[in-house]
Amino acid sequence: MKTDSEIKSIPLDQIVASPHNPRKSFPEEGLAELAESIKRHGLLHPILVTPRGEQRYQIVAGERRWRACQRLGRATIECFVRHLDEKTAISIAVMENIQRSGLNPIEEAAGLQAMIDVGKMTPREVASIIGKGRDYVARMLLLNRLPEAAKEAIRTGRMGRRAGWYIARIPLASLRSLVTSEALSKRLSTAEVGKLVLENYLLDLRKAEFPLHAADLLPEVPSCLNCPSRTGNAKDLYSDISDPMICTDPDCFARKREADWMRRCQRAWAEGNAVVPDSEAVDEFLLGTAQLSEESRYIDLEVKCPWDPSGRRWSALLAEELQCREPHSRLRLFLARSPVGTIHQLLRKEEALSALKRRGYAFARKAHAALTEEDLRKQNERQRAEFIRLSCRSLVSQASQKAALESHVGLDDLFLGCILRLVPRLVVAGVFERQQLKLGTHEETVALVRALEPAKRRALLVDLLFSAELEAERLQNVPDLLRELCSRLAIDIDGVCREVEAVLDQDAQKPPLRRRGRPPKRAAAGLNG
Repeated sequence: MKTDSEIKSIPLDQIVASPHNPRKSFPEEGLAELAESIKRHGLLHPILVTPRGEQRYQIVAGERRWRACQRLGRATIECFVRHLDEKTAISIAVMENIQRSGLNPIEEAAGLQAMIDVGKMTPREVASIIGKGRDYVARMLLLNRLPEAAKEAIRTGRMGRRAGWYIARIPLASLRSLVTSEALSKRLSTAEVGKLVLENYLLDLRKAEFPLHAADLLPEVPSCLNCPSRTGNAKDLYSDISDPMICTDPDCFARKREADWMRRCQRAWAEGNAVVPDSEAVDEFLLGTAQLSEESRYIDLEVKCPWDPSGRRWSALLAEELQCREPHSRLRLFLARSPVGTIHQLLRKEEALSALKRRGYAFARKAHAALTEEDLRKQNERQRAEFIRLSCRSLVSQASQKAALESHVGLDDLFLGCILRLVPRLVVAGVFERQQLKLGTHEETVALVRALEPAKRRALLVDLLFSAELEAERLQNVPDLLRELCSRLAIDIDGVCREVEAVLDQDAQKPPLRRRGRPPKRAAAGLNG
């Protein structure tokens, strides 16, 4: 390969841009300034090109100057001509742009990736060539994994590259898109994006229920200790995370957790124990926690017995019963998974207290009696509630049949009483203001409604029902139910419909709104960029 260079004037139409130039954006304003600089002072620095075929040259460095000369209508441009292979040409192009500090992070990331893909270099070689650390190169390469929305946000300054690094660490593309959407819609800061990712998508392996050394939980997936998605095994990518026990692959983590859960279930069934289905377990635990509710039918073996004056754990109190292998004396364990994924060994509360009662524990005798009494009370409450519900349903059925026959009976005030309980108060407040009525407490409002004239009650009923309908959905047009109401009341809606459709047509023809924000940095024009 020839490496010597010469300066020559080459026709612009014999020169082509490199497909591997990391710089992809050439703002018109910047090109105009550069063209004016060249027009006044001349081209101070020839561009660098390399031969590519007969009388064809590819730009290695200086595409902005080449484009500016095209704008000026020049026929030729001064060039340094060097015979370069693809690897060297890409290296020079990336280095030249990085040194000028004119690339946005996404362009730089694409350029570094081209050095690896086209130039056949390793990340270590890339780091050496551009004079940056390996951790810097590794993080920049991560930006190529971002969804297009995140890349565009970084290009336009709506998102910083550090926020992009956080999002790019998430292994699943679908989750990267989800976090990008949340970050942009909520205008999260870089720190907030980092917190969101670290707390929800990067998992502490020390809290895993499954064994970290197990290499057989999933086919062809290593143990967590040997996994490349563990921060301790990828220090170049996660140099800012000092904790080596963080999992960066939530999908793999979830699949391992599920595989381990199924193994535990199989083992429990084989030993004659039971498994509480997740659909039932969610009702036994306090919402969003790993703690059983006071009303649960079960006790957790690893929790302290609340009735024991000495504060011992259930597992210690029932150690003999748990070790017993005789079927008639053995306590049946229940395996359960909490809403937050923790795994628990449970016993029926009644059986646990009965076992302690047989052992002569006074606190167990009192607790068992209270539990029996409480169970009986709850059973009676359920029976009473069901009886009342069935009785009321019978009355509603009779009322609906009677209402069909006696249409002269006024019921609007009762309907309004029900609606006032169901419709959001903010909607009710707007309707009452429109109807020039005073909104008070629920009881005051019901009394006011009952005192209204029938015609006024009917107007209020229509306003409340359809206002609630309008607030319940994101409108794309006049709702069908509202069209039907107006039709029955002989209200001309053609004019309104035409206006709505005109707005919809106008919106469909509008070009996308240009987002406000700081423009991406560009190289200063000066005396030629």
